[in-house]
Amino acid sequence: MENEEAYAAWNRHKPNTEFAVRQLADLLGATDESAEAIFSAYLFAKKDLARSMQELLRATLPPSRPAFEELRSRVSESLQERFGQQIPAKYLAVPYDSVACQDLFGILRENLGKPVDTAVLRAINTDDVHTERRIRELRELGLRIDSVKNNGVGGYRLSSLKLDHTQLPKFVTKAIKNSSLPEEEKNNLISTPAA
Repeated sequence: MENEEAYAAWNRHKPNTEFAVRQLADLLGATDESAEAIFSAYLFAKKDLARSMQELLRATLPPSRPAFEELRSRVSESLQERFGQQIPAKYLAVPYDSVACQDLFGILRENLGKPVDTAVLRAINTDDVHTERRIRELRELGLRIDSVKNNGVGGYRLSSLKLDHTQLPKFVTKAIKNSSLPEEEKNNLISTPAA
């Protein structure tokens, strides 16, 4: 295992997952259980399985935080170089510092240039339905992540660790638009030559 901390977390969580799966299996094997009881056990097992599989998948990957911090640092430097003279610093803060983005970046980085099944990416996020949104956020940070099909299965591929600087104005513009500045001031900042 690459990540001992995640492997230890998986081992701690595994007995709960085994219990949840056994409980569901028992209910499925019974002839007189209500649909409500089976569905309740399914939801409980699904949640436990999602968490357990997330930890197991994390355990197979090197810790992603250092590489994610390095990426965010490069984005910050690029923002300062491009916008630092015209845009106030509070609108140049690098967004998307979530564990979900970090984990997705980690698995895509580990498979650089290769497609990663969407189901695997969802698994690293405990089957979160917002995985595609987190992928878009990584793209806004300047990563080239392509939607791909591999043997008919949808996925994503991180093509390069080189930043696409054309993406950076998107979240600067978003930060300005979401600010409490008067509309005229927002429009002036957004229309600066660097933005």
